[in-house]
Amino acid sequence: MPLPLVEARGYADRAIARATELGVRIGVAVVDELGQLVQLDRMDGAPLLAPDTALAKALTALYFQQPTSSLAARFAQQPGQLERFQALAPFTLLPLPGGLPLQRAGEVIGAIGVSGATTEDDERIAQAALG
Repeated sequence: MPLPLVEARGYADRAIARATELGVRIGVAVVDELGQLVQLDRMDGAPLLAPDTALAKALTALYFQQPTSSLAARFAQQPGQLERFQALAPFTLLPLPGGLPLQRAGEVIGAIGVSGATTEDDERIAQAALG
């Protein structure tokens, strides 16, 4: 079953609630299993680029089907590999913490990306969005 809007909205709402608790302002993006945007939010006062970077993190997590924090470590050790993947990808790869694949019954159904706070907070907020 595809990722319905109501479920995507729930992920985004939990991310925004956690960001509010932490006192930060973020952008959050949720994409479905095909990489299509389902939900995009920018909190009042969040950096203008936050939704765009959140979307890039979500797509990166989806395409690699792993947390972007894992990819950050991988590409830091092999920077040339990131350039080769970027040449193939139809979007900007952003291997920074804050992007997570979404799973249901062991299947990837989409991904979430969070941006606008520190990379550590982006990661924590994305984790909180999973519930």
